[in-house]
Amino acid sequence: MEGRRYERVSEAIRLELTEMIAYELEDPRLAGIEVTDVQVAPDMKKVAVSVHVPAQGEEAEKVIELLKTTKGFLRKELAARIDLFHTPEIYFNLALNLGSRERVQHLLKRIQRGRPKDS
Repeated sequence: MEGRRYERVSEAIRLELTEMIAYELEDPRLAGIEVTDVQVAPDMKKVAVSVHVPAQGEEAEKVIELLKTTKGFLRKELAARIDLFHTPEIYFNLALNLGSRERVQHLLKRIQRGRPKDS
């Protein structure tokens, strides 16, 4: 049952952040940004938000820095829109832009890193 709650909170935060970024932040550099994933920490005090940025390289990093400067406003608005005991701290990062083959390889590497090494 607890896992389902995290999914609902993640989805609610994702929808609200998508709407706020698209319609309430009036910076043209944020046009076309898509919130792809929200991971809520087990204590629900932090969320990691993955965003897809149409720009590449250094421009994408500038957009992430811009989002980091607006996270106070976004957090305040999130507190007003979603009824949570603690409003989580928001951490933005770039979503991986991988094709299906590269994504599978990336996931396999993550699985391998999680396994203990043979001695």
